[in-house]
Amino acid sequence: MKLHRNEKYFKWGMTAFLVIVAGGLFWLIFSNLSGFYQLILDFLDIISPLVYGCLFAYLMNPIMQFVRKLMDKALANRKLSDKARSRLSTTVSVVTAVIALLALLYALVALIVPSIINSLEELLQQERLERYGLTITTWINDTFAGTAVEEWFHENLDSLLQLLINELKKIDIASFLGSLTSSVYSVVMGVFNAGIGIIAAVYILIYKKSLCAQAKKIIISVFSTKHADRIFEVARRTNKIFGGYVIGKLIDALLVGIITYIFLIITGMPYAPLIATLVGVTNIIPFFGPFLGAIPSALLLLIEHPIDALYFCIFILALQMIDGNIIENRILGEKLGISDLWVLVAILVFGGIFGFAGMLLGVPVFAVIYTLINDRVNGRLKHKRYPTDTDVYYSIKMVEDLPVEPAPSYSYVSVEPAYDMHAEPDDDDDYDDYEE
Repeated sequence: MKLHRNEKYFKWGMTAFLVIVAGGLFWLIFSNLSGFYQLILDFLDIISPLVYGCLFAYLMNPIMQFVRKLMDKALANRKLSDKARSRLSTTVSVVTAVIALLALLYALVALIVPSIINSLEELLQQERLERYGLTITTWINDTFAGTAVEEWFHENLDSLLQLLINELKKIDIASFLGSLTSSVYSVVMGVFNAGIGIIAAVYILIYKKSLCAQAKKIIISVFSTKHADRIFEVARRTNKIFGGYVIGKLIDALLVGIITYIFLIITGMPYAPLIATLVGVTNIIPFFGPFLGAIPSALLLLIEHPIDALYFCIFILALQMIDGNIIENRILGEKLGISDLWVLVAILVFGGIFGFAGMLLGVPVFAVIYTLINDRVNGRLKHKRYPTDTDVYYSIKMVEDLPVEPAPSYSYVSVEPAYDMHAEPDDDDDYDDYEE
């Protein structure tokens, strides 16, 4: 009895201690939220090569699986041991996936980047800037002729130009060079981390099955059978959502960028590489991503040639309708199961915290959280024998308005015992047998 009481008090003490520690951590985090956020960013910066490796491995995994299936079929009739066949298939599939990734990165750097730089150099030429200023001035004179807007513009034009010159003079060359050096250092470190990430991705793909098996082993050893199965199910669901969404979004953005580039080349519009890249990259962001790329592109064309901007806007609207209803559905397959409102919330929250990466990954992360909450809510409702269909809850005013589902019925099968100790012997039975 005394031992039982000691165990009871020990559990109470541990619970109280953990509650105090959790409360202290909660207070430290929210009392210095900016410092905690910076600590997370510093930690992510340290492990960024591993993050790159996981991302690259995730992108290369479909290519690896496809090549491995082809290799397994090609080596099926070869006189090789299972171990040698598996090793050869894995090696060829991983090498092919790495070559495909490097080819994609080379295409982005060697083909797209120089074209974008040339477009920017062409855009920022002094003659073009003067012509842009003349175009804006002519447009204001024609549109707001005889109004207060035209008068204010002409009165403040010189002051606006002088203000721009003064701001340019305030630029500190030393700080500018320091910022430039810091930017170059960041680019170099990003390239270095990406290179280490590719190496890490190769090891992740090679030892993928072993890593998954070790993770399952740890989970089963720590958690109960019920919770371990739940973790496995959540992991499969997360992999399905991320695998279908992220890779599908990247493919969809690539197709949209290529279609935009072909349209701009056919119509002879300027800055085709720059605009196509801008439209394709921003198309990764759900909901209002296409508008983020289309608006500056249209303004750029508006200054250069107004009628091109009109044609471009019509093209973008048509392309987004086709992409949203046909192309994206074919690539992404199933929807995430969340409404546009929650998509917007996920983009704003995760994008505000993690920037562009948050805008891209926030939606599938929120979709996973949403499905977990939905499962929990539906489970509680089923336990209370209430319906799980949301349409039922539109018209109710009180809980009593809900229909209560009948309790599950259980069927019992009565099995008569082969021998009843309390039964009286029948006349036909041999009474002597009972006596024995």
